[in-house]
Amino acid sequence: MKRLWIGLTCMMVSAILYGSTLIAAAVYSDLLMRVDGLGWNFQYGVFGTALLEVGAFPLVLAVISGGTGIVLIALEFRKHKAENEEQPKEIEE
Repeated sequence: MKRLWIGLTCMMVSAILYGSTLIAAAVYSDLLMRVDGLGWNFQYGVFGTALLEVGAFPLVLAVISGGTGIVLIALEFRKHKAENEEQPKEIEE
């Protein structure tokens, strides 16, 4: 049961980190678009440039945390399923 809670916590951390990164990029993209702003790369667009400036590290951490959470949840469900199959079932007559 601990793995389930740890997995759910990892998924929550992943969602918060990913959302925070997107919000930071959205706020920063406003600064890039101003008349006297910093400017942006036409190849990536405004939001892509903002994501590059915010950095890939938070996104990588979010993906790793989400993947870890999914694996832990799957392992817990597999363990729970194996425990239920090992118990003998009563035959009703």
